[in-house]
Amino acid sequence: MAATLQPLLDDVELQLALLAGEPTTEFGAVRHAERQADRPWLQARDLRLTEAAFTLPRPHGDPLFEPSPAAILYFQHPQRRGVPAGLQQRCQEQGVALLVAGPAAAPSGVEEAALRALVAGAAAGLGAIASAQTYLTSALTGPKPERDLLDRVNRLSGVSLALVTPWGEITARAGTKVGRVGQLDVTSLPDGRMRLAGKDAVVSRVTAHGRLRSVLLAFEAQDHDLPLIELATTLLLASALQRSAEAQHDRERKGALLAEWLAGPQAAALLAPRLRDAGLEVDQRYLAAVCEVGLAHRSGRAAAARSRTLLERLRAAGDEYFLALGYGVLSETRAEHCLWVFGGGAPEAQADGLLRALQAVVNEDERALVRVGLSLQRDDLTGVADAYHQAMLALQSVAAGGGLAWFDEFDPVYWVLKQQPAGNLATLRDRLVGNVKAADEHGKLWRTLNAYLRSPDDLGALAAELHVHVNTLRYRLRRIEELVGAPLDKPETLAKLYVAQQIDAMLERAGGESR
Repeated sequence: MAATLQPLLDDVELQLALLAGEPTTEFGAVRHAERQADRPWLQARDLRLTEAAFTLPRPHGDPLFEPSPAAILYFQHPQRRGVPAGLQQRCQEQGVALLVAGPAAAPSGVEEAALRALVAGAAAGLGAIASAQTYLTSALTGPKPERDLLDRVNRLSGVSLALVTPWGEITARAGTKVGRVGQLDVTSLPDGRMRLAGKDAVVSRVTAHGRLRSVLLAFEAQDHDLPLIELATTLLLASALQRSAEAQHDRERKGALLAEWLAGPQAAALLAPRLRDAGLEVDQRYLAAVCEVGLAHRSGRAAAARSRTLLERLRAAGDEYFLALGYGVLSETRAEHCLWVFGGGAPEAQADGLLRALQAVVNEDERALVRVGLSLQRDDLTGVADAYHQAMLALQSVAAGGGLAWFDEFDPVYWVLKQQPAGNLATLRDRLVGNVKAADEHGKLWRTLNAYLRSPDDLGALAAELHVHVNTLRYRLRRIEELVGAPLDKPETLAKLYVAQQIDAMLERAGGESR
């Protein structure tokens, strides 16, 4: 399946010029060097389009020349009408044909013309592709579509494949050459070829509406296998979009049901049939989980809209996580957080996976801000409002750096302090440790005090943790005693300092001054 450059040159509407190579140069695919979706599938017989300015030296992993294509089509820009000499020279050195389009040319129009040329000369090949697509698409109608699809690709190509969720679970695999990929952080993997688990692999990210849905890993694939893997990736994307559309309608219905349940928990027995129809196993244990991303301090209409959009993405990701594991779930988006009520099996075992699934849908800067709180297990439907309240309290106790917390690990000191106005808390903190903070130019004393409150019994281990000599640690502790005016070996002193530490952490989370 190939076409030559001649039909493109003959099309007067395209107004293309050939600066290097021959009109008879054949190409077998059309790719855009700057289009991220095309990056994993670049091959030696491409007609490669580019709109970017050409500079020397070229970057590492240059998508324009690696691998070297059959031809490059360079689109001139109104501000850079010439053709870079370095581009012409490199094309001539590597035997790559070079076409140039004027500033008025539309890249989409040229791409369509090149695809028409491919289609015109490839009727038999298109028949084969259509047959393969029909064979693969029929796998998506079964009860386990992803697994059946990967099995069929494996039978056609012999390539071993694995489909991994953003939270690191392998949902489908096929073939005998799949490496140990269950512990990989697939969210950080770029598209393209690389070494994974000691094997050559092609990584293809399945992304829809700006959110990573899954990652397809193909092991020991040859160049002639890439079109089939690309087709499988496209079908996985189509399947994810279909499920997403269906889930959106279902999510609205379940959100309304959850709101009704929370508003009248004492009448939950009347809701039991509807809860069961919604997928929640009402005769088993359930939990409430809440999540926020620590963006509450941002103000303004644009920030509020962005926060709402982010919360909806988090809610959808959480729903997909539970449903992928077969857990019934109801969810709702509230002012500054998401809420899930889920049950079935061992719900308490899903906390870490839920956190990873949520972290996978935010950007790198926000990942460390994702905070999750979880309630105690409940088996009475009338306790859903209490479970929600427990999850919120646990959420509020999560450190500013993100993570998760359970209500049964909730510190009662935090609850007592939470009842006080911020001004009172700041006053109490300053009375207890204000001298330490005032004398602590580089924060060494405060870090030492925090570490000592966690582990006051083993000074040797504490010194190693702080990367100081034990004598230095003893000096700092004596200095802290002088500043607080009380010995650290008395329980009442430690209790007061612990309260001060908790106040400081609360004020920091709330955006107040902690120093």
